[in-house]
Amino acid sequence: MTILPPKFHPISPTPLQLSTDPTSSPPKKIPANMAVVPTYYSKTLICLSLFLFLSIPETNSAPLYSYSSCEKYVVDANTTYATNIKTLLRSLSSRTTTLPSGGFYSTSVANTTAYAVYGLFLCRGDQNATGCGDCVETAATADLPNTYCPGSIEAVIWYDECMLRYSNKSLLGVATTNPQGYIVGTESHLGDKTTFTSVMYTTMNSILAETASNQSGKKYTTKMVSVTNSIPLYALQQCTPDLRPGDCSSCLRIAIDQLALYSSSRTLLPSCNVRYESFPFYIGAPTFLPLTPAAAKSPNSGKNKVSATVIVAILLPVVVVATIIVALAICFVKKRSKNYNAVPVGSGEDFATLDSLQYDLETLQLATNSFSEENKIAEGGFGGVYKGILSNGQEIAVKRLSKSSGQGAQEFKNEVLFIAKLQHRNLVRLLGFCLAEGEKLLVYEYVPNKSLDHFIFDPKKQGQLDWVKRYKIIGGIARGMLYLHEDSRLRIIHRDLKASNVLLDADMNPKVSDFGMAKIFGVDQIQGNTSRVVGTYGYMSPEYAMHGKFSVKSDVYSFGVLVLEIISSKRNSSFYQSGYAKDLLSYAWKQWKDGKHMEFVDPTIRESCSSSEVLRCMHLGLLCVQEALDERPTMARAMLMLDTHSTIFPPVPKEPAFFSRSVTESSSSEKGISSDQSTSKSVPWSVNDISVSEVEAR
Repeated sequence: MTILPPKFHPISPTPLQLSTDPTSSPPKKIPANMAVVPTYYSKTLICLSLFLFLSIPETNSAPLYSYSSCEKYVVDANTTYATNIKTLLRSLSSRTTTLPSGGFYSTSVANTTAYAVYGLFLCRGDQNATGCGDCVETAATADLPNTYCPGSIEAVIWYDECMLRYSNKSLLGVATTNPQGYIVGTESHLGDKTTFTSVMYTTMNSILAETASNQSGKKYTTKMVSVTNSIPLYALQQCTPDLRPGDCSSCLRIAIDQLALYSSSRTLLPSCNVRYESFPFYIGAPTFLPLTPAAAKSPNSGKNKVSATVIVAILLPVVVVATIIVALAICFVKKRSKNYNAVPVGSGEDFATLDSLQYDLETLQLATNSFSEENKIAEGGFGGVYKGILSNGQEIAVKRLSKSSGQGAQEFKNEVLFIAKLQHRNLVRLLGFCLAEGEKLLVYEYVPNKSLDHFIFDPKKQGQLDWVKRYKIIGGIARGMLYLHEDSRLRIIHRDLKASNVLLDADMNPKVSDFGMAKIFGVDQIQGNTSRVVGTYGYMSPEYAMHGKFSVKSDVYSFGVLVLEIISSKRNSSFYQSGYAKDLLSYAWKQWKDGKHMEFVDPTIRESCSSSEVLRCMHLGLLCVQEALDERPTMARAMLMLDTHSTIFPPVPKEPAFFSRSVTESSSSEKGISSDQSTSKSVPWSVNDISVSEVEAR
């Protein structure tokens, strides 16, 4: 069997980098009198030449960028913290001339504790001083400060050869598993997928203990095994050497589990990383020589022997020509790779996981008692939501999508696959789907405490959420939205964040739900337009309601409204009935401005509140609902404002935006757009003659 070289993927590093030095020698020409090899040997020789080519180690050329994540809040260049970041990066870069043992280095810069910056770098265990130094210098002097994360409070960047990160919190000895990067490499499943995956997991787990307990100064292990006689598997694991063995093991287990979850060949975590390929991607990898049919049949045959001179004469030009082709491909890939940090939805690798997400219709019918009314827990514009119990006792929530949806089967599968890969503790998890007999069903984890509005807007239940729980809920929602905006594989705009779309688990932890209206943006896309406005009155930003413009700042506006509702237990959409102000936002601003922020708090929890935390949340909520988009914070900045140890000084909010509704209420026109498992319904309003109506699939 001929083993082909790996396919190139726009976000996957290739196994070979070549010098682009114009002074290097040109490839040798094939002599005119080159001996002709008998046809019998041609396949074997070509196969052998390709393996020799693939096993050539990487040269120390420019590092290959893989992925980066950074706190999007930009520090003012004139602040002490910004100066300390520059000093830290210079310090990390300077260590490349006297590289520490193991390719790992940690340091900090601190004038005072409030402005301390901590940083470290880790080079891949096979890198020599030159390769490691070039990678760290590129990260510290060029890519992080100028290209990817200029002025960010904290950042991490991964290359093929190294990782560098800094933060305002101590890093040394702390196991960190977020943020996470997932990269799909070459086509790894060359044979049977089940066999390949089984061998991969066995191999990864077999070297985990060795990696975690490595006492050589490097927590780094590699291994090559044979999947079949013709298919190899190369595996790599690495932790930062400062971790204790138990922490390293825990980090690696998480990373290994994510390989199958995201159909990736590489998982990047701040404290560890794992990778596998079907080609040798690290320096010093052993060469895999497959057992060819001819060799297996007659290994010692003396017939048709070819001299070593003839073999070399054939191998040399083949390798040179293949090298030139790959070098050109590398140049093309490197120019494009920085724009592809995530796997495109619908790629071949993605659809390999669809089978594991699919439920059969009979199973879901049995679980929900044939979608009986007794099992229905919500009804909305998309259809009903039913509680179900699987045969193993697991509770699920099944959303039965309306058959009137114009969404095609392939588009439905694309969205299911993407949403299933959004894994965050503050997002409702999609477990799978069913597409059969005209039914489109989504299977979610079951969240027992229903939705947030079930508590904060019910006078009998408001007291069950004291201030500590509410503050925790606000922070959890912010983390979930930050993940959608910045840390997921593509940027997600929710477009309908509201109290009924925040579910509460058994411990009252919030989980943002209902991505039915969500818009998926490219990594660099920041704004979109639509002629069909969908959402809920009272939560929509003015620019979206009146002009159809939406962005992450539209979600920030909705988050601000939600924060003020959580504090006060009053609905923004119905506050006009109170007589206190034209809407909840204006009332909140007036109370904040007059220093009466405690009077804004729900009376049932007022005695248990922290005055400073209430003030902090009101300040944040009012900044989020500013009319000008630039005056609203990002979700990353919102997280900083919620941090009680943060030393940032946010601007003073202006009076919030307000726009009047132009329709009379009509009970007969109510039509709910509800969350995955909530029991509330939304009222479609017409805002400045724009209809907020039932949603279509995007």
